[in-house]
Amino acid sequence: MKIETREEGSTVVISPSGRLDGVGAPALEAELSGVARRGRRVVLDGRGLDFISSAGLRALLVGAKACAEQGGELAIAALRPECRAVMEASGLLAFLDYYETGVAALVAGPRPRDRAGGAAIGIGERHEGPAVVLLLAGRLDSSSAPVLTARIAASVKRGGVHVVLDCEDLDYISSAGLRAVLMGARACRREGGKLAVAALAPQCRTIMEMSGFLSVIDYRETREAALATMASR
Repeated sequence: MKIETREEGSTVVISPSGRLDGVGAPALEAELSGVARRGRRVVLDGRGLDFISSAGLRALLVGAKACAEQGGELAIAALRPECRAVMEASGLLAFLDYYETGVAALVAGPRPRDRAGGAAIGIGERHEGPAVVLLLAGRLDSSSAPVLTARIAASVKRGGVHVVLDCEDLDYISSAGLRAVLMGARACRREGGKLAVAALAPQCRTIMEMSGFLSVIDYRETREAALATMASR
């Protein structure tokens, strides 16, 4: 696989060509991670790709996470139908910004961010039975993870040791977000309580599955199912 990288204004365009499989994926992952360290917006022009394997999908996911954690973002553009079908089936197109052409991706520019420079997250709160339900919306990344950690800690301090994270409206979760969830679960357990994650959107569930996180955290398909586990304790 060949990889060409160029700058278009404030955006870095990466154009891979050939097969994005177990052989080519490490090179693309390294290129994306290197560009991500500059905190730039990255557009991956997929016109030259004729195949994407599961290893290729992982490389894109790792690259997107790296970009987000450094204050940038990754957009995908101009995939061939066979490659787009693979990404749609995996749920990644619901997680990544996708544009039909490279020009459209460049014109679109970066997504709006909050005043602190990070992606905004909304956290609603309600009490249902024995649990505090935190309703997450937006992006749970390095800029917003501390907000969630603080909210969970505050709930536990007030006696809400059973916490359900309703993730139906969560668009993205990074490794920093995963750590925040894990820290929250530990905080609940220390006080004899429990934390459960519920209703992940496909793109966020893909991230958790690929990271192995769903094997160490209590996950339920619906908020109601998560609440039922709290009531049974």
